[in-house]
Amino acid sequence: MRVAVIVRPKHQIPPEEMPMVFQAFSAWREQYRDKMEVFEFFLGGGGFGIFDVDDAEELHRIMLQNPIFFIGDTDVTPIVDGDTALRQWGQAIEQMQQMGAPA
Repeated sequence: MRVAVIVRPKHQIPPEEMPMVFQAFSAWREQYRDKMEVFEFFLGGGGFGIFDVDDAEELHRIMLQNPIFFIGDTDVTPIVDGDTALRQWGQAIEQMQQMGAPA
């Protein structure tokens, strides 16, 4: 299961907490590096990743261990490879046309 995870901070991390959060987040990233196809930051705060996980339970466990999960607004959206989705879309249109439905 592939998902896009976008996290935007709710507030700034206090400067005195920054080293601890940085170390914890860096360790989390290393632990789950093999589950992330993409790992990016937004200029100005927040970022996103594309995860490839076995199921929702695995993703939930990974996200609960993320040290910034509870201080950010998180959006999780399942995704499909674009070429696969495009092919499936075309197949759906063909099926609708064969059934006489307007496409």
